[in-house]
Amino acid sequence: MRYSLYQSPHLLLLQGYSQQHDSLVYVLNRDRHTVGQRTPSSKPSISLSAPDILPLHCTIRRQPLPDSGQAAGRLVLEPIPGAHISVNFSEVGHRTVVLHHGDLLSLGLYYLLLFKDPAQAQPLPARALARLRAVPQSCRLCGAALGARGAASPTQAALPRRQQLLLEFEPDLEDTLLQRIMTLIEPGGDDHKLTPAFLLCLCIQHSATHFQPGTFGQLLLKIARLIRETVWEKTKELAEKQAQLQEPISLASCAMADLVPDLQPILFWMSNSIELLYFIQQKCPLYMQSMEEQLDITGSKESLFSCTLTASEEAMAVLEEVVLYAFQQCVYYVSKSLYICLPALLECPPFQTERRESWSSAPELPEELRRVVSVYQAALDLLRQLQVHPEVASQMLAYLFFFSGTLLLNQLLDRGPSLSCFHWPRGVQACARLQQLLEWMRSAGFGAAGEHFFQKLSCTLNLLATPRAQLIQMSWTALRAAFPALSPAQLHRLLTHYQLASAMGPMSTWEPGAQDSPEAFRSEDVLESYENPPPIVLPSDGFQVDLEANCLDDSIYQHLLYVRHFLWGLRSRASPGSPGRPGSGASQPVCPEGMHHVVLDGHLGAPSCPLAPRDPGPAAREVAPERTLPLRGAPWAQAPPGRQPGRGGSQAGPPHTDSSCLLTPPSTPLGPEPGDPDWPESGGPCGKALPERQRNGLSGLRGAAPEGDSAALAEESPPAPSSRSSSTEDFCYVFTVELERGPSGLGMGLIDGMHTHLGAPGLYIQTLLPGSPAAADGRLSLGDRILEVNGSSLLGLGYLRAVDLIRHGGKKMRFLVAKSDVETAKKIHFRTPPL
Repeated sequence: MRYSLYQSPHLLLLQGYSQQHDSLVYVLNRDRHTVGQRTPSSKPSISLSAPDILPLHCTIRRQPLPDSGQAAGRLVLEPIPGAHISVNFSEVGHRTVVLHHGDLLSLGLYYLLLFKDPAQAQPLPARALARLRAVPQSCRLCGAALGARGAASPTQAALPRRQQLLLEFEPDLEDTLLQRIMTLIEPGGDDHKLTPAFLLCLCIQHSATHFQPGTFGQLLLKIARLIRETVWEKTKELAEKQAQLQEPISLASCAMADLVPDLQPILFWMSNSIELLYFIQQKCPLYMQSMEEQLDITGSKESLFSCTLTASEEAMAVLEEVVLYAFQQCVYYVSKSLYICLPALLECPPFQTERRESWSSAPELPEELRRVVSVYQAALDLLRQLQVHPEVASQMLAYLFFFSGTLLLNQLLDRGPSLSCFHWPRGVQACARLQQLLEWMRSAGFGAAGEHFFQKLSCTLNLLATPRAQLIQMSWTALRAAFPALSPAQLHRLLTHYQLASAMGPMSTWEPGAQDSPEAFRSEDVLESYENPPPIVLPSDGFQVDLEANCLDDSIYQHLLYVRHFLWGLRSRASPGSPGRPGSGASQPVCPEGMHHVVLDGHLGAPSCPLAPRDPGPAAREVAPERTLPLRGAPWAQAPPGRQPGRGGSQAGPPHTDSSCLLTPPSTPLGPEPGDPDWPESGGPCGKALPERQRNGLSGLRGAAPEGDSAALAEESPPAPSSRSSSTEDFCYVFTVELERGPSGLGMGLIDGMHTHLGAPGLYIQTLLPGSPAAADGRLSLGDRILEVNGSSLLGLGYLRAVDLIRHGGKKMRFLVAKSDVETAKKIHFRTPPL
């Protein structure tokens, strides 16, 4: 190693997460180390791979000792708000902690590290040895206690104990929590699509087991109505969009590619409603039984029991209504696409248009058949992507097959000789097309449904593909036996059309027999009815939401952590004057119950926020058009007075290659250099907008002394955090800008703050294109930070998600912008190359 472990402080890994990615030793040989999970926008110097580690989890930096001229100093650990960190099994919270030889660091749920400093002491102190002996021997993945050495056999070892999953909240936060869960997942995104159902089930469980008896009934009804309103709103938007299509409807106007984004939210909530409905059906009787045991069923308590039972039954009825309504809406719009492309199967081009490149290659689907198959495939992919229950997905495909078979059969029987398939060569070709379609259905796993719903159409096309000489020799009785799926009325109509198309006289042998004569001439029995579709049956098993499962999807768990963090933020804002809050003169705020898991079976800690924090919700969006940035209640204001907070968020966005200038043409200049006319000066709007004390934070001391310099710092006193941490104290005020896209877009070049000298997440303006809408407004400057787009907060969002919001925000857009000072603007201008 380049640095000897006998010379440099280091972290020794005692318990980790990944044998492939974790290192045994992390040498602390720099003045500053960042610890976190490596992402496209975060390159920490110490990379940890557990899912509950934030992209920037904490910072370890060297702080010179007071009145010491030596370069060496003590190492201090600075936590990031929301990161779960313990030192010697004590929660750190927001405190900056001095590291001592022998300290045990717990980072998240999985990592346990021993801090060793050869300069402080060679052997471990006695108290450190005592802590090591107290460390439970546990599995680094599940926390289950491991068997002792010499155990009889691995089969006798205790099975991993399931981690308890809870979502605790107060009744007054219920409505805000539900609204946040309802808007948490984008149906078209990569998140687990059943996350809302899982989180809502946790809410129901907590309400039924912790709140006043009967409260959960009203919660069930509230959840069901919210989902119904959401589905109705989405279907209304889809109907308005479809109403704008010009008549007559063409293949281009009903393309599935344009329809899929509008169907996603409808199917998304149908899928979650199915899971919620099953959970309520299974758990409500248990909750009601528990409620019955707690209450003496007399008088008003009997009324409470009855009201709760009624509310739960109404909630289940509403969810069933949502499932059926969403099912019908999706079938209706997909059927419109099929209605356009299906008739082409009966009007086949000549055989000569079919080609094979070689005898070994499989024949490609003809264009008219490919269009039909593409609709089925798009519907199937959408159902699977949104994790619709497999039985419900099969029923939807069966419904589409029913519609398709009925439509084609009725067109054959109604249009008759006008169709080319009534001529034998084209009839053979149409029959071959249908066999190719059935073959695709079998390969997709729907062969039985396809054969059932296309049975009559298959019989009809087989008759048309039969050589004329063979048909002439067949009697009515023989035809009925050869094509049993057709009713007498349908067979008679088909033979009549065949005679007209072939210009042949009446065939006496094709006249219906005495037994079938009355039925054969009933014209009302010729066409198939659309009123007898396959029934919609809700499934009884095969559900995915299970609160007692031993294994939980990482995406769902990360969103659970985020919701806990969201609730913690609501509690913090709701009690600004409580003990431990900033401004109260007390110490750090204590993370409330429910923020972390209880430490069980050797778990050394628990995560406190997800890898990709989300929109703080509607409550955080109600911002005045222009005002001084509020400090109370904001995430960056959780530190005590006189201390500059650390970075208030983390980023784990999708990969991207370049973080700058994605909203402007490639030829956009990178912006003026310091000293140019366009460079913001101290006399500009962000230099004199507010007094110096307000611009630099509550204390007015930021930047007054070099990093690490502090007067009369006691050995055990908590040191001041690094001035390199970024906070919104860098901003002067917040204002609203409305822009309309021009020919070159908005004219703003944006960059991720993590890729600049600022070193903090956030979306900042790095360039302004002269003459663009952004530059013409006159209020935007280099270094300004974009906080909201059209009312949607960008705090905590990844870079690409934030840029995507802007790109798809419409022609007229509204931005909430935080004005930056000169120092911040300079840091944003100079880009830091990725590590």
